[in-house]
Amino acid sequence: MFLSMLTASCQHHPRVEAFETSIGHLHQDELIRQFGYPQRLKRLKSGTEVWDYEFLSGHSRCVAYRVFFDEDRQSTRWESIACR
Repeated sequence: MFLSMLTASCQHHPRVEAFETSIGHLHQDELIRQFGYPQRLKRLKSGTEVWDYEFLSGHSRCVAYRVFFDEDRQSTRWESIACR
């Protein structure tokens, strides 16, 4: 029983999993349509645009992501960041 509880606590919410797998496939407009507007957005000195998203992922646990875009507004990668 303890093992099943431990396994369940490590699983991501389906919305978080969908977000992770969509990066690299979606443009900015599609990302907004599926997941809403980001909590923060900025342009790095390199010119790369980045968006920060935060989601609740089961048991009110916050998970946050920084999404990077190319010059064509295509998402290219994400990295995990701390929630604010």
